[in-house]
Amino acid sequence: MKKTITTMSALLLLSATLAACNTDTTEPATTTAADEKPQTEQTEANTESNTEQTTEPTTEPANKTNEPAQTTEEPTEQAATLTYSSLGKTVSDTVTTSTSKEMNYTIAHFDNFTLQAEEPGVDQLIFNNDDQLSMQINVITKEDVTFDDVKASAAETMAVISADVTELDFASVLEQRTDIINLAGYETVLEETDKVVKIVFERDNMFVTLTIYDTAADLQDAFLQMGLTIQ
Repeated sequence: MKKTITTMSALLLLSATLAACNTDTTEPATTTAADEKPQTEQTEANTESNTEQTTEPTTEPANKTNEPAQTTEEPTEQAATLTYSSLGKTVSDTVTTSTSKEMNYTIAHFDNFTLQAEEPGVDQLIFNNDDQLSMQINVITKEDVTFDDVKASAAETMAVISADVTELDFASVLEQRTDIINLAGYETVLEETDKVVKIVFERDNMFVTLTIYDTAADLQDAFLQMGLTIQ
C-alpha cells in the first residue's frame, strides 16, 4: 500500500511539475489558412504593381532625330517654256495660256504678247512692244473642207500679195511634233525687211491658218512656235 501511494504521489508530483512547465512556456501562434490568404494576396498585388511599373513604356522625346521633319509644302510646278530662234540666237522663255473669246481653242504664248479678237472668226496675237509684229489666227473645224483645201486657199492668198512666194519646208518640224498631222507654209518679203508668212496645219480636230507679219526683228519662229501650241 505504502509503495502504491508513493508511486501515485510521484506521478502527481510529476504531473504538477509538467503542468507548471507548460504554464510558463509560451506556445507558438497557430497559423491558419485564413490568416495566410490576405498576406498571399497582398504579396501578389505588390508583385503585379512592381511588374506594371517596370514594363510601362518610357515616354519618347518630342523631337526624333532619326525621322525627317514633316512638311505641308506642296511641290512647285515647273512653268512651261518655249524655245525659238531669232537673229541667230536660241531663246527660251516661259509662256502663259490664253483662251480665244471668238473660237474654241487655247494658245501658249510669251508674256510680252497679247491675244485679242480682230473680227468674227479671226484673232490676232500682237507683240506688245511693236504692234506691227503680229500673227492672225483662223481656226476651223473639220466639216466640209480638207487640209488640201486649206493649203490651196493659203497659196492663192499669198499669190495675191506677191508674185515672189517661197514654199517652206517643215519636214523636220513634223518629225518633232507628232501631234501635228500636216503642216505647210509660204513666205514672201516686201520692201526688203517686211515679211509675210502664211502657215497652215492640221490637228485631229481642227485646221489652223496662221498669217505672220514680221520685220527685221525676226520673230517669225517665235510666232510659229506659239502658233503650233493651238489646240
